[in-house]
Amino acid sequence: MPMFSKYKAYHVHHITYKFKVMMPLAKALDVLQSDRMGFSGVLVPTISILLEKMEEMKREGRLHHCNPLVDAIISGIKRRFEYIFEDTRLLTASAAHPMFRLTYIPSEKKAQVVSDLKAEVHLLETQSSGHRQTEDDNPADDGDEVTGYFLSLRSAIELNEVDSYLQSSETKLVNAFQNLPLMKKVFLKVNMGVSASAACERLFSGGKDIFRPKRNRLSNATFEKLLLCRVNKHLLLEQ
Repeated sequence: MPMFSKYKAYHVHHITYKFKVMMPLAKALDVLQSDRMGFSGVLVPTISILLEKMEEMKREGRLHHCNPLVDAIISGIKRRFEYIFEDTRLLTASAAHPMFRLTYIPSEKKAQVVSDLKAEVHLLETQSSGHRQTEDDNPADDGDEVTGYFLSLRSAIELNEVDSYLQSSETKLVNAFQNLPLMKKVFLKVNMGVSASAACERLFSGGKDIFRPKRNRLSNATFEKLLLCRVNKHLLLEQ
């Protein structure tokens, strides 16, 4: 009996440490498959935090028999995701997300990422300027020389949107780009939504709360509107 109790205590102890090791990985998976965080820029910060937690857990040296599991997780993450810290597009997407900015960008990459953001802003401004010039029905030759005098100053002001954005501490998407229209366009360009089934599954789960026995004669259009209002009610509360 004492031997059995000792084995049981060891078994419980082992499971507890295994649970502690797997918890950061499970939380990272929840973040990556969440429809509310379905942006390309979320990948780099999530993997960075996961690696930091696993490395810290390994440094503490209290895992005993779970050390090989930690080593396997760290090795697997680096083998699968090491490329993301060299991917210019993913780094730019992370920097363009107001929740992260340059926090999780590797130190040696920060200057390049800022330069890439400014290049994106300049490209968008050039495209919009060309579009405005094309739409102008009565261009004035003399006016080009006059307005051209201020183009360099205007470009400098627009490029400063990147500096204003990076110095801001606003993390909510609704407010972060309030006075930064070009940075908003950059965010929309590089932070495309990541494909996931979570949002669809949530819609199916919420459908049963609307299409109930006493509301079984709803039209398809009405049912769709009620369902979308119910699922997106958090957006109304934020406003």
